[in-house]
Amino acid sequence: MSTNVLMPQMGYDMREGTVVSWKKAEGDQVSRGELIAEIETDKAVVEMESIVAGILRRIVVSEGQLVSVGTVIAIIGTADEAIPDVDESGATEPEKVKEEKPQPSKDTKAKTTTDKPSGGPVKASPVAKRLAKEHGIDLALVVGSGPGGRIVEKDVLSHAQDTSVEASAVEESGERVDLTRMRQTIASRTADSKREAPHFYVTVEIDMSKAMALRKQINEDMKGTAKVSINDMLIKATSMALGKFPNFNATFKGDHLEVHQDINMGIAIALSEGLIVPAVPHCENKSLVEISKASKDLIDRANEGKLTAEEYTGGTFSISNLGMFDVESFAAIIFPPNAAVIAVGSITEQPVVRDGEITISHILKATISSDHRIADGADAAKFIGAVKRNMEKPMVLIA
Repeated sequence: MSTNVLMPQMGYDMREGTVVSWKKAEGDQVSRGELIAEIETDKAVVEMESIVAGILRRIVVSEGQLVSVGTVIAIIGTADEAIPDVDESGATEPEKVKEEKPQPSKDTKAKTTTDKPSGGPVKASPVAKRLAKEHGIDLALVVGSGPGGRIVEKDVLSHAQDTSVEASAVEESGERVDLTRMRQTIASRTADSKREAPHFYVTVEIDMSKAMALRKQINEDMKGTAKVSINDMLIKATSMALGKFPNFNATFKGDHLEVHQDINMGIAIALSEGLIVPAVPHCENKSLVEISKASKDLIDRANEGKLTAEEYTGGTFSISNLGMFDVESFAAIIFPPNAAVIAVGSITEQPVVRDGEITISHILKATISSDHRIADGADAAKFIGAVKRNMEKPMVLIA
């Protein structure tokens, strides 16, 4: 029996997506879990894997088409079965490039070239087209880096940045700065989170002296391989704490909590286009070294735009770390639909009293932002306290 491949929902608020490229052609054999397409959302280009094995019998939605979540984009089946007709009402035909030059925004003095090269329609993603319209950019002047020279979101953003450098001085009354689609998505998501989830915060100070000594020892033993970071240790410590406090690894569902069995730890990553929170899956089953390797691979592929749908949308808890920016402490906004997030800053040397004597220790401040609908202050204090104990007695992280 044939299987319809649907436009996936890669994020709780995703409503539509674009097929950037097909990695398989009609008639190709497809294995379960094999990469078949790249899908573009408002925030990233995500790799899509097949959920079944078979033959790619029909590609319903061509490259560059914008369709609603749940729309049939392809059909996988056997070689000899009849393939039913498919309603393509969810698909939007790629926009034709207008012959007239787009007009620049009235509130900006960024220059645009009036000479437009001749030729056929410009190949560009729907997101790229919307951005070009918002910034008053002629797509014919943008160099595409996508498949076959196709113009994608980052190409328009790069062109807009280059153009702004050449722009004339800003009027004293101020300059209009149009938001990118990713920034609009971030704005919407964070506003929804703060509006819908009643946030409260609990902060603890963690003595990192033993953790840093253990990390140094581990990394000395891991010659020529990936090194364990403080963030990796936090992921492990938090995953262990979530095993004892599962309500923080949950999603609020109105009259009940959906407690997730897997601990998929989201890592806040700042890209040039904006913030994403992809997840390291199944941290409950990973050793500290395995988490270290997985998180490094995740960050590398996030910067290359090669995340899978599961990594992009499957986070059940998240950690945000601004320590590399010399930030001592901060409180993060919960990443929907998670129930909480831990924010950590830089490790600082501070005097502490130990056995009646003043000594210098390495202190890390960690703040949990929690959804009050799933937990109270005492619950959050116990949970972040468990994370603190795991970090201050770090041998449990490698036990």
